[in-house]
Amino acid sequence: MSPAKKRAVIKRNHPELSISQQCKLVQLSRSAFYYTPVGIDADTLALMKEIDRFFTKYPFFGNR
Repeated sequence: MSPAKKRAVIKRNHPELSISQQCKLVQLSRSAFYYTPVGIDADTLALMKEIDRFFTKYPFFGNR
């Protein structure tokens, strides 16, 4: 089961089980439960594309 599906199974307001107990049951770490992914900003993406374009054009750069 993917971590996203495991997160969906856990209920924050469960009357008997705490979040940590529920995480143990579905074998998900508590930090993975609370983690929210951070996207890549446009500047970083543009730089990555430029680097990829450059090294695709000149694959031998950096070799001796």
